[in-house]
Amino acid sequence: MPNLEELSKTEKEKLLARVEEAKKDPIVFIDRFLYTFNPKQEPYHFEFRLFDFQRDLVKELQAAIENGYDIFVEKCREMGATYTTLAVLLWFWRYIPGSNFLLGSRKEAYVDNTKGDSDEAINKEESLFGKIEYMLQLLPPFMLPAGFDFKRHLTFMSLVNPENGNVISGESANPNFSRGGRFKAILMDEFAFWEHDTAAWGATADTTNCRIVLTTPGIKPGKAKRLRFGKDGEKIKIVSLTYNLDPRKTDDWLAKERARRSAEDFAREIMINWETAVAGKVYEEIQYAKVGNYPYEPSWPLYVSWDFGLDGTAFQWWQINPANGRPRLVDCYENHDKPIRWYAPFFGKPIDSQFDYSSEDLQLVSSVDKFKVGVHFGDPDVSKRSLITGTSTRQELEALGIYVQTKPEANDFISRREKTKVLLQNGIEVNQTPRTDYWLECMRNARYPQRQETTQVTTAVKLPIHDWTSHQRTATEYFAVNIDSYRLMEKIGNQNPPPWAANLPSWSRGGGRE
Repeated sequence: MPNLEELSKTEKEKLLARVEEAKKDPIVFIDRFLYTFNPKQEPYHFEFRLFDFQRDLVKELQAAIENGYDIFVEKCREMGATYTTLAVLLWFWRYIPGSNFLLGSRKEAYVDNTKGDSDEAINKEESLFGKIEYMLQLLPPFMLPAGFDFKRHLTFMSLVNPENGNVISGESANPNFSRGGRFKAILMDEFAFWEHDTAAWGATADTTNCRIVLTTPGIKPGKAKRLRFGKDGEKIKIVSLTYNLDPRKTDDWLAKERARRSAEDFAREIMINWETAVAGKVYEEIQYAKVGNYPYEPSWPLYVSWDFGLDGTAFQWWQINPANGRPRLVDCYENHDKPIRWYAPFFGKPIDSQFDYSSEDLQLVSSVDKFKVGVHFGDPDVSKRSLITGTSTRQELEALGIYVQTKPEANDFISRREKTKVLLQNGIEVNQTPRTDYWLECMRNARYPQRQETTQVTTAVKLPIHDWTSHQRTATEYFAVNIDSYRLMEKIGNQNPPPWAANLPSWSRGGGRE
């Protein structure tokens, strides 16, 4: 764009009139004065000409920011949604006093890699502040705030408007995200991929009235998915940017994307499918589960099923409904990189002051404090798996009064799978909590590896993929493969216990309160 001095009087008057319009309307500001960058298409630098769906997004964002409510934007890849959102925030920052914003993403490099030392993002423009810097640099100089200097006012994780005092700040994902600040709005970019997502979301409630979630579906369930489908009862405006809204995304484009992506990636990134596994599911029978209010019953026996992994531990509380014979999943839990002693408070033991627990952990500890002593099932190799140097998991559990019962068949996935399929097919009751919702996601999305059509391997695929679904899935399998034999042993009064239980003490139901 030429300098004002290079324009004729008529051209200058028209341009300045347009500037005045831009001050009042973010669509004019974006459509007339901003640029976007696309490194995959020449000439790479493009005038920001909003499509109809982007204009609608601008209006939705403006309304949410001005009226103070949360908005959730789910998107197909390459819809220009991030540029559009940042452009709206930039308009507020430039023209509306009191417009302080916070930008967040899952890693620091994706918030700002323009001034720091990180090389995680390949191009400067890949970060949120990189996009802002790009748009500011191509903005006509006479439209920048009075006294604005790029070196002084655009620093690492900070953009200051010296004219009205507005500030755009940045922060990477963490449990205390946004605490200590007050903002007109907070952008949580690619929120479905954040660590500490639940804690970060909770922290933002006291720091802003407008939280903007901008994300594609994640590869595992989390707070983003719970928000999207109203699992926690929180009110949030949903905006869905599907590929067919973008005139650039033709049938040929769709066919090309389908050909170059896996089925899961295409479903998630292009079709905005929140169900991460679309093929090769292990337990289709999970569809028969009944989910609702199925609480713990003090008069019924309690069973606890564990999976001890080198990368995490999961356990589940089960009961059997005597009225219909259906297993009932009362609740469950999973955590990572914790010693076994850390889990002791979930089974009636005092909290050790050397360990830290989140508020959600403590709420669950309080909830299960009334549970009776349970019968524990788990991995037959528990004595071989060590999460603590020099001490086996079995020894750690027995020190807490928890004796894990198991069967030789638990070593065999095929046996566990068949028992689990029967268990699920006959119907189970699932007491709905945030944790059992996660368990449902694990069971629905556990899958086998998919072979390429050109592979020469002919042997059957026997084991599921080891991923975020594995620990809860496996703990369920240990319950399924053990429960029938144990209940049979209970019925016959322990007179003829099965061989796998021969060496267990009769009081081996430790880990809870009587």
